[in-house]
Amino acid sequence: MKKRFRAVIAIATALVCTTSCADSLDGNPQPGMAPVDLSALQTGAMETEPTPFNLKFGPDKARSVRFIEARRMLNYLVHPFDVDSDLTDSGSVRLIVSADSMSAEGPLPPIYKPVAEKNSLVAGAYIVRINGNLRSRKKLIISILRFATDNDSANAAADFDRITGEQGERHPIPIADHPDARATSADDITATAFQSHGPYVIVINAGVPTPDRDALASTIKKTTDLQIAQLDKQQPIPLNDLLDLPIDPDGIMRRAAPKAKDHSDPFFTVYEEDFGAYQPSGILHFERNPVRMRKAFEDSGVDLVGRRAGTVYRTSDLAAAFRLQTALTEPGKSDSVLDPPPGLSDARCLRLDAIDPNRNYTAFCAVVFGHYVAVVVSVFPTAARVDRALYERAAAQYSILAKSE
Repeated sequence: MKKRFRAVIAIATALVCTTSCADSLDGNPQPGMAPVDLSALQTGAMETEPTPFNLKFGPDKARSVRFIEARRMLNYLVHPFDVDSDLTDSGSVRLIVSADSMSAEGPLPPIYKPVAEKNSLVAGAYIVRINGNLRSRKKLIISILRFATDNDSANAAADFDRITGEQGERHPIPIADHPDARATSADDITATAFQSHGPYVIVINAGVPTPDRDALASTIKKTTDLQIAQLDKQQPIPLNDLLDLPIDPDGIMRRAAPKAKDHSDPFFTVYEEDFGAYQPSGILHFERNPVRMRKAFEDSGVDLVGRRAGTVYRTSDLAAAFRLQTALTEPGKSDSVLDPPPGLSDARCLRLDAIDPNRNYTAFCAVVFGHYVAVVVSVFPTAARVDRALYERAAAQYSILAKSE
């Protein structure tokens, strides 16, 4: 018995020495993609080949061109959580290209429509986020509106403020270092400010839980400071030159899934308003958990994003792509993890507890190919156990990525 025990020890020692005493290998272990048989993927009627991306022009070509500028403006619109770290709950993102899309169709009240018409509104971008605490509600709306000239923007800010004051009794709120901020409030719980800066008007609507004039003034000042700094990092592009911008930089858009031919996408967009290439800062406005996703973008080297019916993120390498996929698909408290689609074991899918406020989806999948991550969305069928349409979209999007190399 002792001899058998000593023999076992000797064999174990030899095995350990075989693995640990040998020369070590340089480098770090890296994740690899699971093999996928493209021909076996269940893609339904979805497009499975890379498709060229072209701007979709409606009857009003100028409106379509202005969406290019509105999408570009989203890249330098301030994030509310940079003003107040509590403001992370998902909110509406809107692109503005006319007086109608600013008011009757959009985020600002219709009373402001004549101002946009009179002062030659060009384009704009809008974001709202809240803190999600019903007992201690905070909100911040930030919009940047571009006008034809500096004079137009100054006149627009004055007109916006005048009309606001006509809606009821309000008092001014002085904003340090910004005497032209035109900030007013009726109750010191919410306040509105209009600050012109070059051809832009910065529109701010802030809300705090209880009357606090100083807190409102501080929020407006910080927002204005940050937004002016962002505006000063870029130069307005003449409308006639917008079509000279690359439509599909580095082929990022051809890698993204186009709209479904059967019109089954959960979002409705006639002229594909939010379709285009974005910087990470621009696409971040659409993300759940924006604070965490900003860090994930940085850690994975995201430098370009293409948004069609599918959204494609370019990362630094395959390992970074898997890290980003993990961050994108981290479930919230009430979300449900879904099984991956057939044949795509690396895919990660979620069913959301709350509907997305911008694309109206309740489920999504993220797939990885090379240094790209792609996300597709759907509305999970209420009475079903499996979202077949979502799985077909994910399979088709994977196929597009694989065939784009």
